[in-house]
Amino acid sequence: MKKVFILLSALVIVLAAAFPLAAQESLNAMSLNGATGIYVVPTARIGFPDTNMGLNFGYHTNYTKLAGSSIKQNHLLQANFSFLKIAEVSGTFDVQPDPPLHKNPNDLILGAKVQLPFGSVPIALGANYQNHNLGAESYQRFWAFQFYGAITYKAELFGWPADTTMVVGHTLLKDSSHSNIDFGMGFDLIIFPKQLGSFLHFLIDFANFSYSADPWGADAWGRGVLNTGLRLDLSKIPALNKFTFAVDAFLADAFDSSNFYGSGRSFGAGVTFGLTL
Repeated sequence: MKKVFILLSALVIVLAAAFPLAAQESLNAMSLNGATGIYVVPTARIGFPDTNMGLNFGYHTNYTKLAGSSIKQNHLLQANFSFLKIAEVSGTFDVQPDPPLHKNPNDLILGAKVQLPFGSVPIALGANYQNHNLGAESYQRFWAFQFYGAITYKAELFGWPADTTMVVGHTLLKDSSHSNIDFGMGFDLIIFPKQLGSFLHFLIDFANFSYSADPWGADAWGRGVLNTGLRLDLSKIPALNKFTFAVDAFLADAFDSSNFYGSGRSFGAGVTFGLTL
């Protein structure tokens, strides 16, 4: 992972030298479940807040070394549609390796988010529906439903622009008495803005929920989940400034070791690409 971060930072320096610096603004890329956000924490922003319609596509993966086994990865295939400058709908198909107990553990996550029409600080209400273990035996399949409220506000750290997000919500699980309140915080800091423009973002989020109720890596079960990494905003290149184009490299569930089921510490990477319609 250290080599990836070094290469990513070197690429930012090259881009900053080759292209003029762009205006500093928030980067509205995808979280792991397709909603506009950080890793597992959705922000109160939408993918395209300045146009009536926009479409983002994404791909993310988590590489996890199972206890006593080899490294395996999942594949998150994502789409996100923004409309009317205040709302978005999203969908993610989570293709996971077959765990020891059952086959076909793939999941479908559908989400929606609406910004509330008041104030200068973005506030949003959102929800997602999760259908887990598609194609498995009927007793192994289950659904989950999460609803939440999010607020995102601008701040500065060392004079660098930053977004801070707080999320409060609740997740309902099929056939479960689960009643925990969901809580998460996320932080998006633009690094060296005077030298690099808005190319390089440092991201960190912590929550007692993950991107889904049955995640691969980034698992909040037990102690919560902390994820951190870098996001490179290639849309700041003038030739690409009409698009969303972000590249992620991150460490998921940094404080927990991997276990037999693909949960726990993992290395992740991904890309978001989008355009206005």
